[in-house]
Amino acid sequence: MTRVGAPATTSSRFALLLTASSAACASGAFIWLVLSWGAPIPDSWGFRGYPIIHAIGFTAVGTVVALRRPANAIGWLLLSAGFMAALSALALEYGIYAIVGRATALPGGVFGAWLGSWIWVLYVAGVVPFVLLLFPNGRMLSTRWRPVGWAAILSVLVTTAFMSFKPGPLQGAAYSENPFTPLPLSLVDTLGAIGVGSIIPVIGSASWSLVLRFRRSIGIEREQIKWLAFSAMPLGGAGFASAVLPDKPGQVLFVFLLLSVPVGAGIAILRYRLYDIDLLINRTLVYGATSVGLLATYVLLVLALSTLLRPLTGSSDLAVAGSTLAVVALFGPLRRRIQRAVDRRFYRSRYDAARTLDAFSVRLRDEVDLDAVRADLLEAVRDTVRPAHASVWLRDQP
Repeated sequence: MTRVGAPATTSSRFALLLTASSAACASGAFIWLVLSWGAPIPDSWGFRGYPIIHAIGFTAVGTVVALRRPANAIGWLLLSAGFMAALSALALEYGIYAIVGRATALPGGVFGAWLGSWIWVLYVAGVVPFVLLLFPNGRMLSTRWRPVGWAAILSVLVTTAFMSFKPGPLQGAAYSENPFTPLPLSLVDTLGAIGVGSIIPVIGSASWSLVLRFRRSIGIEREQIKWLAFSAMPLGGAGFASAVLPDKPGQVLFVFLLLSVPVGAGIAILRYRLYDIDLLINRTLVYGATSVGLLATYVLLVLALSTLLRPLTGSSDLAVAGSTLAVVALFGPLRRRIQRAVDRRFYRSRYDAARTLDAFSVRLRDEVDLDAVRADLLEAVRDTVRPAHASVWLRDQP
């Protein structure tokens, strides 16, 4: 960590340089976006300017981690991802402005569109495997995982070659044809099959490395991995939403939920409120299951009551009102029941501690012998807190 007032080190200067470069690229991209907002362009993935959002999120977290933990490679990976996202946004937005945003085209527009069509591969397919391999201490689990790292590099290079030399409209910039097509079409197709086909296995292997690291971890490292896993959970929800929602809403959801990953990684590495993760996971499980249960109950009650009451009332208003009241009344008991089930299944020590204290309270109401109360109290403390030593001191009566 850099001390306040200490001279800047080479690593901190480089981190600030990357941050300034990312900010400059993102600012330039925003300017081109505003100037060409009404330009007629073909529809593309997500929405215009979304790499600017990723640039801000990844750069902000990466800068803080790189400055405070310069020896940890995760901060540099996040910072690099932010810079590449900003560069991608700048290239794409300048391409739009230079080619279709003006009456006369500007030089470099096609090159900008071409650059923006493939550089996203570096910060999506390139950064993710290495974050999984190196998290949380910036080192691989063992040297046996180095082939996965080399495979990730090879996959990114091959995929980048495929995206940059593929003939036809550019990815994310379909208003322009690819100006660089030096390779035969058969070779380009082969590169695409190898590169794109290897991304999922590489990410899967890197994820398994993190699973093994979690199984072997204790203490702080275990809590850090929990933070990363918890922050990645919304991406699973985004994937599900993409499957059930129309393309655009699912893509927009994915764009914003991706920011949860750098935020969770930053909290884990900087250890800010690190041990709150167990409480967050517990609350997520309890209230998520409660919400699903209440929603299912509400739907079933509305359907059942509507079927029964509609012949009498002619409408479903009474069924909706009755179902709403029933769900409101059910919330408290259902939440407590699910809380006990979650504690019993995932937080056994907390569940056992609660049962021990309840049993002690019952015995305390009927116990009059002071020595028996003291023995019960010591037993309850040992079972719940598990101290190395426990004793009860009683003040003598005057």
